[in-house]
Amino acid sequence: MDGKNIDLWLEPLAAAEDAYQRYWTLLDEEERAKALRFVQEQHRVRYVVSHGKVRTILARYIDRPPEAIRFAQEAAGKPYLVVDGNPHEVRFNLSHSGDTMILAVSRHESVGVDIEEWNHRLDFAAIAKECFAESEQAFWQALPAQEKIDTFFRLWTRKESFVKTVGAGLSLDVSQVETSLDGTSRFVSLPDRYGAAGQWQLVDLDLGPGISGALAVRAGGMERLCFRGLNAPIS
Repeated sequence: MDGKNIDLWLEPLAAAEDAYQRYWTLLDEEERAKALRFVQEQHRVRYVVSHGKVRTILARYIDRPPEAIRFAQEAAGKPYLVVDGNPHEVRFNLSHSGDTMILAVSRHESVGVDIEEWNHRLDFAAIAKECFAESEQAFWQALPAQEKIDTFFRLWTRKESFVKTVGAGLSLDVSQVETSLDGTSRFVSLPDRYGAAGQWQLVDLDLGPGISGALAVRAGGMERLCFRGLNAPIS
């Protein structure tokens, strides 16, 4: 992987029993304990498969067996790789929704990615009122009904990708993360502690019908975005 390329791994979370068992063997004790706490089998399977695939993918970047990979967490819970007791330069971020996961991998830069399968049962108006900036609310409310769901999830994933890049967790009010409304994906306004909006890159991800995604990284931290597959080599 070139220094300023960011790789995206879009993977299904459905798995046959033999694949599930294989991914289970890759997890550490903490991951297995968390998996067993899921009440619904569907959620447990998704957790095991996603974390097993994360280990399988990251192993290719750091030349370690998947089961030997170790993680630590930043203050707000964002995980990072630890190799020989030290943080590794390879950065990553995982998002999953429904039966789909996406993993963003960068050689040096902190990166955030978010995907959302469209859930038509949400109270869109209530969420927009709480989480959108005033300009975003006004724009969204004025849209024709057939455009509202697409736009809602586009704006939402943009915000979440930024939150995940900076590792802010629930401490960041996403209504303060304001993005463009003119079709060009970019940040317009951010909380002061994160610098000027122009210091960040934002990319809308085209993932097909019924699913939205976005990726955020510091400006200059990405020259090319590359979609990968588990059977494809890493250049």
